[in-house]
Amino acid sequence: MIDTQNLKFLIITHFLFLTHFSLVAQWTEVSPPPEPFRTDHSFGFAIDGTGYILTGKTPDELSAAFFSYSPDTDAWTQLPDFPGGTRGFGIGDVWEDKAYFGFGTGTSPGDSVEEQKNDLWEFDPLSGKWTELTSCPCNPRLHPSFVTHKGNIYLGLGSGSGIGNLDDWWVYNIESDTWTQKVDFPSHARHHPYQFAIGDFVYAGFGHGSVEPKIYDSWFQYNPENDSWLEVASIPSQGRVAGTQFSHNGFGYVLSGDGDDHDSMETGEFWKYDGELDQWEELPPHPGSSRWAPASFIIDDEVYIINGSSFGNYDVKTYKYDLGDPSTETVDISGKNINLEVYPNPFTTQLTLKWKESDIPTGALIRLLDPYGRIVYQSTINSTGTQLLVPDLISGVYFLDVMTQDAYHKKQVVLKIDE
Repeated sequence: MIDTQNLKFLIITHFLFLTHFSLVAQWTEVSPPPEPFRTDHSFGFAIDGTGYILTGKTPDELSAAFFSYSPDTDAWTQLPDFPGGTRGFGIGDVWEDKAYFGFGTGTSPGDSVEEQKNDLWEFDPLSGKWTELTSCPCNPRLHPSFVTHKGNIYLGLGSGSGIGNLDDWWVYNIESDTWTQKVDFPSHARHHPYQFAIGDFVYAGFGHGSVEPKIYDSWFQYNPENDSWLEVASIPSQGRVAGTQFSHNGFGYVLSGDGDDHDSMETGEFWKYDGELDQWEELPPHPGSSRWAPASFIIDDEVYIINGSSFGNYDVKTYKYDLGDPSTETVDISGKNINLEVYPNPFTTQLTLKWKESDIPTGALIRLLDPYGRIVYQSTINSTGTQLLVPDLISGVYFLDVMTQDAYHKKQVVLKIDE
């Protein structure tokens, strides 16, 4: 028997989870970088309304190419090559209208020998010039964690030549151009994690390590004030590696990447993290399957996803998505946008959805999520009535989502009971 008091608590607790789903614009296709710049592991960033992307690995070789993007004209312009040479698996971030970039593997100008890097470069868009800064006194490495936060760069993890996955952690002070080693990352050493900074903290996790399950879903908070780590809420989905990430308006976001089998996921999963609530929220995925090592940047509240590969295919399109203003995001839990009946509720092994023919969101997804946000059932809408056969679900509260290609239109709490 279901405890009605516990049911009430779960519904109230997870109402916020439902209302966080945003009725925002769909993913929109925009112009990709010029051919043949189709890469993985490029660095994307935006400063003062202009987007940039540089370096990366094409299907055949490493690149030193550098491009800018204008959202007003939806056009790319090729800039002088990155002066540090060809580069793949590098990483960077932005602080106070300058970009910082380095690490990875590549060649130096005039030299054909590829080697791993521990260098650091600063780009000033006002002058259009790159300046080499003090290299990290740490091991050179591929795809580490790299986050700017309050005048510092936090760098760690990654994979070093001959030494494998790393778990060290360093801070670089931009003003003094100095590096200091900090306490190690508290979990398995790993490369190509996700990372961002929100509020007073830096976050890092997921990624690929040598200890099972090898592709991780764990997530950690670093406190610069006392040089300490805290494990926080894992992503309520499969582990992931080699996606893209960013912070915006007080929230952190992780987008796309490979799943826990280190291959493309069925959809380009998109998640928002609230550090104050320690809670993850799923947003509409980008079109197509997920991408390995894409780039991204944000211009005027719109995030762009560029390049990467999907199931080995580099011919992927560029899209943008309006993140909107989180302070004004709302959704009507009554589902008035779709005239939909859901019955019986509570249900045992079958749940029926029925709506007026004029309201059918053709091609939309139906999903059931458990109280932790994990997808336990997924199907597609093709008719005026849809039956969900879910005999294997345990009794409890679930959340029904009807998701169109441009928004989440219907939210409803449903209750599964034993026969």
